[in-house]
Amino acid sequence: MNIYLDIDGVLLANDKEAARHADEFLHAVLEKYPDSTYWLTTHNWKGENRAKEILAPHLDPETVILLDKVKPSEWNELKTDAIDFEQDFLWFDDDLWPNELNVLEKHEAVQNFIMVDLHKDPDMLEKLAQVILNK
Repeated sequence: MNIYLDIDGVLLANDKEAARHADEFLHAVLEKYPDSTYWLTTHNWKGENRAKEILAPHLDPETVILLDKVKPSEWNELKTDAIDFEQDFLWFDDDLWPNELNVLEKHEAVQNFIMVDLHKDPDMLEKLAQVILNK
């Protein structure tokens, strides 16, 4: 299974701090899917990979080391450009554009998108870590 991760609003609660349980969530994802986890974020867009640089000041040092396992992705207008629809996947993001929803619908993959809403549930990553570990 491929895992696609956004950063802002998912792993970072804001520009000053990590989301609650971000370290735990990343450990769970990278323990279970160490070879098939990808960045799907504006911090990794058109080949530029700044994800580790953006996250490092906010995560535990042990987690920062694990970030090297996350592969960059390339996309243009829509994040769905980077998704391999031939593989099972989960995409964790806090936003979904209408055109991205259309692509997911076309591929019958809407259920693979996990809407992360840290305002509604600040502990959401803790729950998602358990889901990942139990998959």
